[in-house]
Amino acid sequence: MKKKKKKNNDFAAALVNLMFAITRILVILLMRITLLIYDVITFITSGYGKKSGNHVIKTLFDRGFYGEFQLYRKVIRVFGKASVFTNVYLDSQKTETTEVDVIAISDKGVYVFEMKNYGGYIYGSEKDTHWTQAFHKRSKFRFYNPLRQNYAHTKAVEAYLNLEPKAIYPVIVFSNRSIFSKLNLSDRSHVYRFKEAMRYIRTNEKSQPVLLTHDQKEICLKLLIEKSHMSDEVKTKHIEQIQALHG
Repeated sequence: MKKKKKKNNDFAAALVNLMFAITRILVILLMRITLLIYDVITFITSGYGKKSGNHVIKTLFDRGFYGEFQLYRKVIRVFGKASVFTNVYLDSQKTETTEVDVIAISDKGVYVFEMKNYGGYIYGSEKDTHWTQAFHKRSKFRFYNPLRQNYAHTKAVEAYLNLEPKAIYPVIVFSNRSIFSKLNLSDRSHVYRFKEAMRYIRTNEKSQPVLLTHDQKEICLKLLIEKSHMSDEVKTKHIEQIQALHG
């Protein structure tokens, strides 16, 4: 009787564990489906697809594009869809064009965003040519210093829009999965994770003086529209030049 009772208890425990595992899988699957539906809906309603020129599959299943989409989706909540642009191609010194991930216009100035959808530990300093993403000793990835990268972007924006440097706010944004304990930066570098970036933007919008008149804003918006929706030929050529420069 004891052996039979033990077998019954073992079977009951195994059944409970199996049901728990199935429930957990179903919950995770439901959450992912819900997130996917939300992403598709906001992709359409936010205007990201039209502005970026990227289709929904490419956006949602490419890490880089998805990061830009997440940033764009958050930034338009502050500035409005009409004042935010993505994948803007401007003239550059080292390459024919430079691509700016996201640009937002307000009467306080122009925000120039560089998005890095990276997780893990981020190592680097302002003077380093390259930074490092690390998960453990055997998993490391070097990438071009985003401060240098975004400096080129801000200078291109400054020249194209004919604005003073004080009216340009460069912002580097990493995903919330990243850890900054190994970054050696000053406060003026403006390197943030998503949640800190949005806090900085809102604080800056409240504290900074008005720098652009209504007419200046309208001019900036019209100029940036002209540099959006670039052809695949321009995009491909830009990627090839970047790879040759940093490869």
